[in-house]
Amino acid sequence: MMNVDMAEKASEFEALVQAAALEAGTDIDYTKLANEVVARTGRNPALYMASFFGHVDIVKMLLRTGASLTKRTEKSSSAPLHGAAIGGYTEVVDLLVQHGATLDVRDAYQRTPIMAACMFKKVHTVKRLIELGARLDLVDCYSQTADMYCFWDIVGEVGDRDCMVMMKMIREAMKTGLLRCCNPTCGKPGYRATLKLCAQCKLTRYCSRDCQKQHWTVGHKKCCGHDAYTSTGETPTKVKEWSGC
Repeated sequence: MMNVDMAEKASEFEALVQAAALEAGTDIDYTKLANEVVARTGRNPALYMASFFGHVDIVKMLLRTGASLTKRTEKSSSAPLHGAAIGGYTEVVDLLVQHGATLDVRDAYQRTPIMAACMFKKVHTVKRLIELGARLDLVDCYSQTADMYCFWDIVGEVGDRDCMVMMKMIREAMKTGLLRCCNPTCGKPGYRATLKLCAQCKLTRYCSRDCQKQHWTVGHKKCCGHDAYTSTGETPTKVKEWSGC
């Protein structure tokens, strides 16, 4: 049985092999063949693997080729943006968001990427996700918010040192009550009463119809409805909705 380090190295190598295969014409949303890594993590799409390991050039190539931003991992149903957040690869986070990835996409446990970044104490990624407008008040299936994930003991002493830094950033951001336009070329801050939700997925919000249309063209049309909030209760925010997204 491979240890964790060996398994991760194998996964990293497979991400490179997948990229080469894709350039040769393999299915863009190919998932790994069964091996010991798969037994531990499940079958994972190439874009998730490249994002998780921070292979910026491979991520760029996969996005150019049309890899799905919503194709999930087998076991935790994590999207590529979760992978980049867990790994702490802020440049990859930016790339995925610029191509239309939904900031508040949920995994099987209703965790958002910023929750994942907090869990693994990726301070710079948490900071960037806040700047991009990630929601900080959403809860997972255990009713935990992003700030609660700062206290998860995943990375030991390093996490202890970084926990208060992340908590301070999150609480300062929450005090303002501001959200941001989800069009990555805009990012204009606004309040819930002024930003309008996408009527279909209820996860993206915009300061204007022009921003909605631009984000739709950039990539939201590929994600909308595929990473929607699935709670049987109320939608995450009670704001005016737009149709057509």
